[in-house]
Amino acid sequence: MEENSEVGTSTFPKEIVQFLSSPGGHSLILRGMAGTGKTTLALQMIEELAQLQQSYYMSTRVSDHSLFNQFPWLMDKVKEGEILKARKKLRKKADSEMQVEKILLGLAAIKGELKGAKVKSPRSELHRLEGKIESGGDEAASSAAEPTGEDELTVTVGSMMPEIEMAYDVVDKALPERTLIIIDSIDALADKYGVGPARLITALQKDLVEGCGTNVVYVLETPDPLLDYLGDGVLYLSLDHSSGRRIRELDLLKLRGCEIRQPKYVYTLLGGRVRTFEYSRYGKPESPVAFEPIKSSNGKYMSTGNPDLDEMLEGGLRKGTIALIELNPGVPVVSSSQIENAIICNFASQDHGVAWMPTKKTGADTAREELLGFITPEAFDKNVRILEPHAASASPKDYSMTLEGGDVNVDIKWQDLQYALKDTQQPYLAIIGFDSLESIYGPTVLNGMMDFLTAMLNNDGILVATVTPSVKSTSRLSDLAHTHLRIDKTSGVTVIRGDEPFTAPYAMTAPDSGDFRPNLVPIL
Repeated sequence: MEENSEVGTSTFPKEIVQFLSSPGGHSLILRGMAGTGKTTLALQMIEELAQLQQSYYMSTRVSDHSLFNQFPWLMDKVKEGEILKARKKLRKKADSEMQVEKILLGLAAIKGELKGAKVKSPRSELHRLEGKIESGGDEAASSAAEPTGEDELTVTVGSMMPEIEMAYDVVDKALPERTLIIIDSIDALADKYGVGPARLITALQKDLVEGCGTNVVYVLETPDPLLDYLGDGVLYLSLDHSSGRRIRELDLLKLRGCEIRQPKYVYTLLGGRVRTFEYSRYGKPESPVAFEPIKSSNGKYMSTGNPDLDEMLEGGLRKGTIALIELNPGVPVVSSSQIENAIICNFASQDHGVAWMPTKKTGADTAREELLGFITPEAFDKNVRILEPHAASASPKDYSMTLEGGDVNVDIKWQDLQYALKDTQQPYLAIIGFDSLESIYGPTVLNGMMDFLTAMLNNDGILVATVTPSVKSTSRLSDLAHTHLRIDKTSGVTVIRGDEPFTAPYAMTAPDSGDFRPNLVPIL
């Protein structure tokens, strides 16, 4: 049965979409450190929900022009009318308090004539807050709006917070349909009017979220959790530098009423979008697609069989070198197998000889079966030799080389390999799981392999050594390796990075249909 890869596909978190799509209004606090992509995530929420609800994006820090420069894809969405309500021009402030007073009195008179000084609206908390701003203190709430009933209020002031008023206008126009309002950032807006963010959030919660079922997202400038209690949901964006690289993580801390199946996502901002990665497991597809060999464009290199990995390594694997693939704790062997299998298929499908000892002491038949379908049985049996202990080989196959298990210097010799692969081309590939090798010959096995390695490298061969956390030869292999890849597990996502050459981390995402090679997406 075909399954997804170890890492899964690039996605937008289903939990966020489900939370904002569920019945009723919801408030969502989005906070994180500077540079984590809060604005990008907020804009993408609008895109993801464009078919379900109207949206209004309020930026207190960045102009429309700057947003379009930073997110080129946004302009197309605006033109299509699917995202980002164009911001109306803010009302100009009067030149003096006298002019303000005249305008307010005029508006009050007009409204009084038309409505009998009574307006049905969910804006009671907003006007109460505006009254406090106008008076300069918390005691002025009654001078701004005196509630006379559950939904009625007396209008005595004008718009002290025009941006918020416009958001209310968008909601009113859309009713009874639901609207998504994003305020980026609530801190900056609160500072502009001299009120605390908590007070502003509370007013919007009562008027818009509870009063008319609006979804409101508050982007916070600070990562502090002080306001988390005010939101129905909380998202936290962070950067992890523990590996010496920047890994972006999205925590779903709270989504009230919504089941959170994956509480933390690794994500990238590649292409100006938030792309998150789900975790799952790889299984061989039911209908494997025949492997198409990749010939190196540079005579000094051999392709890894994975175009993304070749690009990451600046050309592939250099002839006459050692490549080390190191699995950190908690990483399943299947993660490295997807890389190793591509290298084997690329060599074998071009008639280059391969000597292979799989990790975890996998039997020869099992290892062979994993690759059949991607390459033909004839190509495998001719070009690949699986090294396995004598005890594991009841009836030796044409594609296996039996190891006695006493002295590695006797069991693995360059001349024997040349004879076993006499019908293949050089350079050869030796791909060795050192956990299996050490289980046969002990932790000092590398000392007995130096003659073989020297002959191999002198003939432009390539050794790919895979090590798990228990392997004792890791340190020395690291000293000898010309290429060093490290595979890690972060929040359930398999991440590969280069120590030599030094590279950014890449998420290993789902292979294409019928393939086994993961796509590598840089985490930027």
